[in-house]
Amino acid sequence: MHPVLSRVETNQPESRSLNNQDAETDPALNDADPGLNADADMNTDIPRHSSPSPAPVDSEFYGAGKFFYRNYHTGLNARPCDESGNFLPLGTPPCPPVEQSPDDWAPFRNRTEFETAEFLYCREQMSAPNINTLLDLWAASLLKHDDHPPFADHKDLYNTIDNIPIGGVNWQTFGVQYSGDKPAEPDVPPWMNERFDVWYRDPREVVRNILANPDYANEFDYRPFREFSVDKNERRFQDFMSANWAWHQADIIATDPDNLGATFVPIILGSDKTTVSVGTGNNEYYPLYLSIGNVRNNVRRAHRDALCLVGFLALPKTTREHAETEEFRNFRRQIFHSSLAKILDTLKDAMSKPEIVRFGDGHYRRVVYGLGPYIADYEEQVLLTSIVRRWCPRCLAPRQSLDDDAICRGEAHREALVEEDTFSSVLRSDFGIVGEVVPFTNDFPRADIHHLIAPDLLHQIVKGCFKDHLVAWVEKYLHHVHGKREAERIMDDIDQRLAAAVPFTGLRRFPQGRGFKQWTGDDSKALMKIYLPAIEGHLPTDVIRTFRAFLEFCYLVRKNVITEDTISQIEDAIRRFHHYRQIFHELGVVPTFSLPRQHSMKHYPDLIRLFGAPNGLCSSMTENKHIKAVKQPWRRSNRYNALGQMLVTNQRLDKIAALRVNFTKRGMLNGTCLMDALHAEGGIDNPSDERMNTIIPDVQIESGADLDDGEIDDGPTEIEAQVQLAQTCRMY
Repeated sequence: MHPVLSRVETNQPESRSLNNQDAETDPALNDADPGLNADADMNTDIPRHSSPSPAPVDSEFYGAGKFFYRNYHTGLNARPCDESGNFLPLGTPPCPPVEQSPDDWAPFRNRTEFETAEFLYCREQMSAPNINTLLDLWAASLLKHDDHPPFADHKDLYNTIDNIPIGGVNWQTFGVQYSGDKPAEPDVPPWMNERFDVWYRDPREVVRNILANPDYANEFDYRPFREFSVDKNERRFQDFMSANWAWHQADIIATDPDNLGATFVPIILGSDKTTVSVGTGNNEYYPLYLSIGNVRNNVRRAHRDALCLVGFLALPKTTREHAETEEFRNFRRQIFHSSLAKILDTLKDAMSKPEIVRFGDGHYRRVVYGLGPYIADYEEQVLLTSIVRRWCPRCLAPRQSLDDDAICRGEAHREALVEEDTFSSVLRSDFGIVGEVVPFTNDFPRADIHHLIAPDLLHQIVKGCFKDHLVAWVEKYLHHVHGKREAERIMDDIDQRLAAAVPFTGLRRFPQGRGFKQWTGDDSKALMKIYLPAIEGHLPTDVIRTFRAFLEFCYLVRKNVITEDTISQIEDAIRRFHHYRQIFHELGVVPTFSLPRQHSMKHYPDLIRLFGAPNGLCSSMTENKHIKAVKQPWRRSNRYNALGQMLVTNQRLDKIAALRVNFTKRGMLNGTCLMDALHAEGGIDNPSDERMNTIIPDVQIESGADLDDGEIDDGPTEIEAQVQLAQTCRMY
């Protein structure tokens, strides 16, 4: 524990389950290795076993035809076991699930009740008074038939949802406060005496729910692998488990014989502050999200609950007099890291010693967890890695010249500098290190936060390099070279060209040009497709070539499947971009290219090899998750101590989603509710006719949401696309 922090834990060791009654009574809460030996030493919780050295390779063809093959890791090969951890013979089917009647809709009485609850609470998000009004009208219409609606009122509806036995993980809380030296009274800053609450759900239980979800069973990578094309024998990077980081972690874990045959489950985290209202009051929240690296990228990007809300971090605030002091800044940094360490603590034991978990395919497996990449924008990366702003969180390149070649940062190097009693000012000025903060990864095995920073297409590339840099530089160039009046005329012409874009599938029109105040990620991505021809003729050739090189880079790194040849093209695009952008400096438009978000482009080839295709770790996923997990629940609250009500809403949403997956797996949601009722009355013979099926998407998109390409991916469909831009001359 950091010396200036102490934890005040409440509602522990037991978890506190939040429900509607809590919110109303308490306003504060509104192909296995055959050499593995299944014989076990029963003196431990999980049986020990011995094994010969893993086979050098475990290969098989993958996909339709024999165009690709995969080499799977042979040490952590996800071998099924029984509930006690004893490995099963190859080909053993999973234990059959507990028999449930096809008419068991518990805690609902029938399908109509379940779908009514889902419709009112999830899809329409109807308020309690409106629910009461609707149910009263429904009851009035049924009086003459001596019947009644599915629920008596909103309380009956909420209580039924709260009684769903699956999907919900109880919310818990702990407090954090300063415990270091304090000045004499009355000079003690108020933040030193204040307690800051953190709400969270047990991440271990959240991960176990993801692993047990049958909806992911066929889109789940149980083992690290390396995929190659047959014709060129060329490496292919796609989903997270296809890249090098997962393989290297499995190599380390497999050095312990007790871990052989286990399943490696990387924990992917993400956090980002978000604002729910522009009004007055406490309108900012700090959600923490969790996913796992085994689910494929298309699942994580889709609205399928593979990215889960696990906590709300504290947002310490104080008076203006003390807000900018170094002591408060360091406290705010450390409270973030200490909170993460506390929240993730339940996963720590199973990072070294396997635990037994049931998966969505019905099998039990030994599981070893590990902290994986962290999804964050640049400001969050600065906080995570405890560095000074304008430095790179991944390498030691000097802040005045970020694109110089430099070695990677690492916790070993950081600790060596701190142990040498290097002055804090020297750490900050020469290395960009905030030495007073202890990173949360220090508490966990095989974890180094500098190596876990994920690429961020949205904030680094789309919003950062394109919108904030290149597009802004064009306007600066025009004013610098032509003067204000002529520059405005040229900008008007560019806007007219943008507005005149031909309507076509995948292209967005800008009737008013690009002169809108608030840009979203979708706005920037749409503008990228038509911006190059709009500026042609108004700018020097090298500026056009700068945009061309950048757009090539952008479209290449956004592909779903990236090969070694693609990475070579990415590196070539970066080299050309760095060459041609010099024109902005030569003309006096840009004083320096030492910009952290633009510098991040240099790390993308290595990050792709480490973590796979960047679109599986983009912050657009957390930005979009804010809508369902934070903004919509806040709007449903009464605004008084809204966080407690938001926690209840999220727990109910998770329960309904889990119950829908359960009913779907049991074949109880075929057809529509009406067709099912007609079948029960003998009106039709086959309610599951595919023509009758209704898919109810649990999706609501708000304008302004930063979605990745604005697409909703609800299935395993994989589409590979390549954009080839027109050739232009290359000048060096």
